[in-house]
Amino acid sequence: MKKYIVLLSIISFFSFCTTLFSQIIKINEWNDGTPRFTHIDSMENVEVDSFVRLTTLTGTVNQGSGFKFILSGSDWEWPANISLISAEDIDYWNFLGSDLYLVTDGAGRRVVEINPATPEEVWEFKGELGTERYLANPVDAHYYLEKEGQQDIDKILITDQGRHRVIKVIKINKDIQWQYGTGVEGSGDNELSDPVDAVPIPDSGKVFICDKGNKRIILVNEADTSIVWKYEAPNINTPVDIEYDLQNDEVLITDQSDHTVIKVNVKSNAVTWRFGERGVPGAENRLTLPTDADFLPNGNILICDAGNNRLIEVDSTKQIVWEFAKNLENLKDADRLVNNKHLIVAGNLPSRVGYISDEFTSTIQDLGLRASYDSLFWDSDTVNSITSLKIQLRSENTLGDIESAEWYGPTATDSFYTHSGTPINSIHNGHRFCQFKATLITNNPLYTPQLNDLMVNYNYYDTRKTGRIVTKTIADSIDYIITRWKTLQYNTILHENTALRNDVEIKLAIFDPETNESIASFSASQVDTTNEEALYNIEELKKKQAIKLVATLQTNNASVTPILNNLRLEWEKTFSSESHVKFVDENLDSAAYYRLSDSYEPGQPYIDRIKVLLDDLNLEQVQDAMNLTIKARDSKDSILVNLHFQTASGGYVLQPSLPAIVFDSGVPVFPGILEVFDRDLLIVSYTDPTNSSDTSSDSILVIKDTEGTIEFENSAGAFIDSVSIGDSVFVHVFDENDRNFSTTDQDLITITLENSHSRDTEELILYEVADSLGEFNTGEFKSSHGLPLVLDNTSSNFDGLLQAIPGSIVNIDKNDSYGKIPTLFIRSDAPVPDTSNYYGGKPLEFQIAPNPYYSDAHQTLRVRASSSIGTLRVLKIEIFSLNGEKIVEIDESNLSFHYYYPIPMKQFSSANNWWDFKNSNGNQVSSGTYFVKLTGKVVETNKEISDVKKMVIVR
Repeated sequence: MKKYIVLLSIISFFSFCTTLFSQIIKINEWNDGTPRFTHIDSMENVEVDSFVRLTTLTGTVNQGSGFKFILSGSDWEWPANISLISAEDIDYWNFLGSDLYLVTDGAGRRVVEINPATPEEVWEFKGELGTERYLANPVDAHYYLEKEGQQDIDKILITDQGRHRVIKVIKINKDIQWQYGTGVEGSGDNELSDPVDAVPIPDSGKVFICDKGNKRIILVNEADTSIVWKYEAPNINTPVDIEYDLQNDEVLITDQSDHTVIKVNVKSNAVTWRFGERGVPGAENRLTLPTDADFLPNGNILICDAGNNRLIEVDSTKQIVWEFAKNLENLKDADRLVNNKHLIVAGNLPSRVGYISDEFTSTIQDLGLRASYDSLFWDSDTVNSITSLKIQLRSENTLGDIESAEWYGPTATDSFYTHSGTPINSIHNGHRFCQFKATLITNNPLYTPQLNDLMVNYNYYDTRKTGRIVTKTIADSIDYIITRWKTLQYNTILHENTALRNDVEIKLAIFDPETNESIASFSASQVDTTNEEALYNIEELKKKQAIKLVATLQTNNASVTPILNNLRLEWEKTFSSESHVKFVDENLDSAAYYRLSDSYEPGQPYIDRIKVLLDDLNLEQVQDAMNLTIKARDSKDSILVNLHFQTASGGYVLQPSLPAIVFDSGVPVFPGILEVFDRDLLIVSYTDPTNSSDTSSDSILVIKDTEGTIEFENSAGAFIDSVSIGDSVFVHVFDENDRNFSTTDQDLITITLENSHSRDTEELILYEVADSLGEFNTGEFKSSHGLPLVLDNTSSNFDGLLQAIPGSIVNIDKNDSYGKIPTLFIRSDAPVPDTSNYYGGKPLEFQIAPNPYYSDAHQTLRVRASSSIGTLRVLKIEIFSLNGEKIVEIDESNLSFHYYYPIPMKQFSSANNWWDFKNSNGNQVSSGTYFVKLTGKVVETNKEISDVKKMVIVR
């Protein structure tokens, strides 16, 4: 393995020194929890807002699935002292200010009237078997007044289903005044089949009969028992109840098996209203096996929806506007009283229903632990200004004590919870058992408040888990370093019950954020809410630039939590600055690459001098040396170097002192010597020892120095060693691999040229030439534009023109390692011809010289032109091949004529190097004969003129 030892001009670090410095000390502080904790990095089992407390666990207790409480609605029940076997229908009227109830007892084969206020039986219709009065199965009885002469007579219309008849009974003497039906089932005149209802039209002599067995409603003339109107199948299927609206002349029919209630106009037999879908049972806006329907004074319809166990009120738009809140099983009949209560037959006995305020007490609920009560929620149905409810709670820690505990609302014993979600009185906090009492209030017998669910929300704390918060890293800004941590202050909120304070605990600890190890810890006072800890003398803190605070909270009582109010940390600081480390050249300017010589001999000049510069103002005030490691990316070798502070350099500098080796393969073997590959990357990194967040780094590309070849060229690409004023100079470099930084991007070299006489200095940019694959990996560089030479003995540096005089020398300023450095001699050509006398006589005259043009012998290609008829402007020059194909066109803007331009009449002016011998595709043309066409314009007449010359090129 061949190795090359070179001198590493990178800068060496000095040993660490802890010299303290004197400057103004400032005080800084860090606060959290005022008013919110905003610097918390992580939290576990805690809630964080304006305070830190243990995580609130929530629980609920309620009355269990399916709980529902409403007022019973029971207002009156059938008296036990009056015998009743099976009620089928109930009717009522008012007699001398008292309500009387007329009940049809089907199984008891009688119709009975009672006074519910007494209660006592006041009238009965019943007959012995075999007599006319005998009722086989009465199903409906209807009370009404009928005039006889000038007197209103009490009549009872009874439907006796068992004997297939309807009879009219004079109430006072119980005589049967009229009957329809012979007692034998039939469908002809004066025949019925299982009649279920009958309604008279008072004082008209007509009676509506619901003839269920014959599936018809008939209107019968009492005088001759003739049928004067009927409504029958298939329009109805099982009629079980009828009502008549005299004002609108409409019959209300309950069709049980069709699951509908309909209104039928008597005159037109048209159905004017229907509720329910015919033949389709259902709930909501459908019916299932209805048994009864009544007109209400407000125009709505009261319906016994027996199959759905409900009593509902439906309006003209078929919307259910009211429903009795409780299920009514086996509902047969219902009548609304004037006071909005209802007489119903549900089951076998009649009753009266209507809501009144009542109270409900729940079972005792066990929370399972002592808790803090939060909020009381419930789900209820109420009607504004009609129904409402109010709730109270009581609680204790033992079942025995809760029985005698007082009831509380949200504020006191005389207050009530009236809105769901109300916070629960804190008087209950710490209790395990609770119970609630609900008072349900109604102002209308039709409506009841409904309590569907009641839930007590409570909070508690897990006694088995420790709450923990960890703050974000606490440090000063990058502009300062911390010289001393002073105090840690924190406040707590202690429980108002001093006996409970020992049940909770708060501890504060200081942690190293890098190692996550505890440095110090403290316990909060259980007497004072303010805690302050001195940090001056804690040895482990003295060199720390950053810490974390860790607070732990614990409780032994599920209803009590420790509460941390805020945190405050105070420290002393001094100014700190941001660091910068970089590879620099001898002028301390940033360097992107580092070229190493092929060999090293004592006294040999360096190609590059690369140093390391570290700038860290705060560090410079406390120490004068630093150690840094320089690493080679590819060879993996590294070396520890020392930097010393130098005031003049403005930072820590590493001076050239250690040798380095460029080697081709293998692994580093020499201790103390940095061994690198060609194109290796040197990396230097720095971390401020007083501020770990202050880091900086830099890298530099190592390139093995190569000795390139540099040559002067003319525009045709021929090497030259002399040139004339007016010519342009090109530079070409070969084998300059140490300038080839990228194979994909085109690299460049800047070459500085200087004239020995005028001392004029100019720069040429050389661009890398791509290989046949289009990659830039050749190490060959060419200038794309020539540097014009102008006749001048003064200098105008970097203006793009090289001022020179004949006999002077153009030198290349050596900024790289080249073999032979060429020089360029400025020739003394013939003086500029005197063109004051004009020898041509053509409108356009132009010549090309030299012609033939030998690329190996000639440097400058000239063209001169003139006109005998006026001032000439050269518009363009076109070059054609022998077969007439245009090769290239050179526009006026690319031509530079010397002496005079536009060219005065009968005078010549010339342009040098007007063609670079390339075609329109940018490729050099080959040897051969070409035609050159020059086109101009006479300025005075604006006339275009042209001429063609032949030109020969020999390459």
